[in-house]
Amino acid sequence: MVKTGLKKDIEVVASGHICLDLIPAFTIQDKVEKITDVLIPGKMINMGRCVVVGGGPVTNAGVSIRRLGVKTELIGKIGDDDFGQQILRWYEEHEGHFKGIRMAKGESTSYTIAICIPGIDRFYLHHCGANDTFGYEDMDFDLIRRAKLMLFGYPPWMRRLYEDTGKELTQILKKTKELGTTTALDLSLPDTNSYAGQQDWKAILQDWVPLTDIMVPSAEEIFYFLYKEQFLQKKARLGPRESVLDHITVEEIAQVGADLIDMGTAIAMVKCGHRGLYIRTAGKERLQGLGAAKCADLDNWAERELWFPVYQEEKFVGALGSGDSAIAGFLAAFIRGHTIESCLRYANAAGSMNVTVPDGLSWNKGFDDLTRRIESGWQTKELQINEPGWKKYRQFWVGPNNRGKWE
Repeated sequence: MVKTGLKKDIEVVASGHICLDLIPAFTIQDKVEKITDVLIPGKMINMGRCVVVGGGPVTNAGVSIRRLGVKTELIGKIGDDDFGQQILRWYEEHEGHFKGIRMAKGESTSYTIAICIPGIDRFYLHHCGANDTFGYEDMDFDLIRRAKLMLFGYPPWMRRLYEDTGKELTQILKKTKELGTTTALDLSLPDTNSYAGQQDWKAILQDWVPLTDIMVPSAEEIFYFLYKEQFLQKKARLGPRESVLDHITVEEIAQVGADLIDMGTAIAMVKCGHRGLYIRTAGKERLQGLGAAKCADLDNWAERELWFPVYQEEKFVGALGSGDSAIAGFLAAFIRGHTIESCLRYANAAGSMNVTVPDGLSWNKGFDDLTRRIESGWQTKELQINEPGWKKYRQFWVGPNNRGKWE
């Protein structure tokens, strides 16, 4: 039973995976052909300054949303080790106190070392730490009760949440919906050979997606979870410097959107990296059940299918956290009651600004700064869609299932 009439004095709570990001700066000027040209056993590599910041979607998305002027709280779990203390110090120094961050005695804190070599696709050395033991009792449901929207990030990197067909996160999502809070879910791609990679993700999502109002996965991860065999086939055929994303067709991404709507979500926004954002939405009846964070105009949001290209970035430094930033831009506009078209602009604006800095946060100069950039006539990159039924309108590509009202 959904509880109504609860005071909602927080706009967004960002929950889920939290870690410490360590981003050592390579001083190499030219693009590198092979990683083994740089990482050579026994070689001393001179490095630049290491950026050390709070990371994971709780930080990259949650703090970004907060810096975009939205009242935001965070929920996450860290260990009582040096890295955990470092995360708390970073929060206190840069953002203030978040009472939803729980320090677990005797556990280790998650960390990520981001290896970003010019010309080579980034990769990460990652330790899940206390994220793996995060469960229902680690949620601060008083914060959730007070929030209009909860964003949960990266459960595929949180072992207890996905074990036993994901019943722990299912319980969390059910409770959140009962409290009248809108739910949003971001995923992450596990190592396909790991324990997480061997789970029956399609069965897990059958339980999670109907309890999620806004799905915001990347194209690669959701394609892996829903169509694992096709994903692995594409991965096996990759050439040098190619990613699976480069081989997922518009038709396949549109099918992902349709499947997520059929599974029960209201809004499916698929992050497609340098190719921009795809969005598919359900009809008015499903959209009316969103919870406290509602669509401002149902006619504008219902039954839409759009693809919005990325903006031209000033310079490219790295894509660490760019997906989280895109989510932050989208939700910051959504919670303000913007149109679907405007939410996509803010999503891509945030993501495009993110790639100009090495971390996931220092791009953020506030919502007004994004507004100024968008309204100044910021141009999008060239994107061509040749699939049947797609057509260009303004800066958007419009899919064959688009029936709603334009802004």
